[in-house]
Amino acid sequence: MSRSPWLYDGPPGTADFLVFGFHYAGTGAAATYGEWPRALGAGLLCAVQPPGRDNRINEEPVRTHREFAELLAPELMPHLDRPYALTGHCGAVPYLMETAFRLGELGAPPPRALFASAWGPPQHGPYGRLNTGPLADVDPVQEVQSAMLTRFGFTLQPDIAEIAAESLLTDLQIQRTHTYDREPPLPARTLVIGWDQDVVVPHAIVHDRRWAECGEVEHHLLPGDHWEYLRGPRRLIELITAEMTRDRAAVAEHADGRT
Repeated sequence: MSRSPWLYDGPPGTADFLVFGFHYAGTGAAATYGEWPRALGAGLLCAVQPPGRDNRINEEPVRTHREFAELLAPELMPHLDRPYALTGHCGAVPYLMETAFRLGELGAPPPRALFASAWGPPQHGPYGRLNTGPLADVDPVQEVQSAMLTRFGFTLQPDIAEIAAESLLTDLQIQRTHTYDREPPLPARTLVIGWDQDVVVPHAIVHDRRWAECGEVEHHLLPGDHWEYLRGPRRLIELITAEMTRDRAAVAEHADGRT
């Protein structure tokens, strides 16, 4: 099978299930999922790499969520011969939603689950200071450097910060184009994840009951700040693997009860 530029780590091989990870605002696959384990139990994390980021830096970035989904979905189709999920944090949620809808239009089997971290009901979004305030008030270089200092304790070289700032500005522009009116409904059980120390998109906003208007939803509150998702925390990995093996565990338990 040929290598797709959208799958950062290459073809997924023979894992029991796949979890496609969508990029955090202003970053690519490497920065978003660099601290995650690639093996998720018997499954595999497949970090999605958009054009214009990391090893695709020389490519033209997409300009809408729909364009993103139309380009990505055909690249995922050959790998959907097993259970799969889509996961994303904050501004990644609209990207994964549109991709899920496009996969359905192409006749793909629905995902086993969607994992939506740090995002409120999508029909009332977007969320977070950078996604809602005037773009003219945003200094993307300062935002990139502040995020790096908070996460890692250091800042980027000025030329690297400028590149990252361009990606952030692109994502902020795209985010303002997203609309969703609860149709179509989300095509899979959606686990909505809030973080108890998140001041960017507080969990009170994340766990808004209006999520239920979009489909089958289950809420989870995990320990950590807004950056915890990017660290690949154990509690989140366990939640994902438990959800992806839930039906199989139930079958095994039923079989054990019959013996």
